[in-house]
Amino acid sequence: MNFCTALTVILLALQEAPSGSVEAPAQPATAATATGTSAAAQTWPLKYQFHHGEQLRYQSRQQMTLEAQVGENHRLDVSQVRQVRRYTVSDTNGDQTKLSMQFEDVWMQRQVDREPAVEFRSTMKAGEVPEVFKNVAHSLRGAAPVFRVTSTGRSVATAVDATKDQKTLASPAEPAADPAGSTASTTAVTARDAASDPGSFLMLLPDTPISIGGTWKEEFQVQVRGGESLQLPVQILRTYRLESVEDGIARVTFRSSVRTPLRGTVIRSQLIQATPSGSFLLDINRGRMLQREFRWNETVIGALGPESILSSHGTQTDELLQSAAEPVAN
Repeated sequence: MNFCTALTVILLALQEAPSGSVEAPAQPATAATATGTSAAAQTWPLKYQFHHGEQLRYQSRQQMTLEAQVGENHRLDVSQVRQVRRYTVSDTNGDQTKLSMQFEDVWMQRQVDREPAVEFRSTMKAGEVPEVFKNVAHSLRGAAPVFRVTSTGRSVATAVDATKDQKTLASPAEPAADPAGSTASTTAVTARDAASDPGSFLMLLPDTPISIGGTWKEEFQVQVRGGESLQLPVQILRTYRLESVEDGIARVTFRSSVRTPLRGTVIRSQLIQATPSGSFLLDINRGRMLQREFRWNETVIGALGPESILSSHGTQTDELLQSAAEPVAN
């Protein structure tokens, strides 16, 4: 679901209060494990590999908790998402690959405080969709987004694709700006908004071969509200580190931080979900991401006024599935 909408509901309520199976990696031709002094000098080229006509299917599971407290008033919003996304390679040209993304199955649930949980499934008919999920259901009926990426995972926009991307809403498991256009003063944003960068399903890889312990970085920009009609750019820095290579599987960790100097708790509260940390696994020989995990855990004090606390914590995992299409189990 759209977690920004959930956050907006929390804030407004408080302000008004009286007080499948994972695909097995192929056996590599390189050394099984890199350890010791000699391994420290060894380098590995980390690149994605795509082939015309192939399909990559990822199952995502996310649970996110938004908690707000103002004095004695407390609000808890817990959201869950399970989905399967299919990426189809339609063209490869040099270092660029053209893909399209489609949702195979989406299940979502939201529970506010002790109220009954509300569920949504992509197989629901229009009349069966709960009001809180109407925007999500509408976005899932749109055309599959088309985008281009390089072998290092960078998104390459063309004039035609950029127009299509602007009409594409983010994945339900990757919250972005409120599609309803909420005017609340505090709205959470998520780094690498999939609406403007649908290629963000890939993590960035280094441009040159790298050794264990080696790091690389990327910077990207998100927009926050500085006022009713003012948008402010904020730079996010993500740092990656190659932790190990075992049986041809590279394990990479990453962490995120805000580069732009921030003034005021309202701005910081909008970035409460923009700086996750985590890790991912890459099959070096086949050039594909096998698994990924995001972790969020941030707290902002004073965002909603004196004696207020706003916090967000949760996880998202993505796993590469086998080719046979299987619906997400509840």
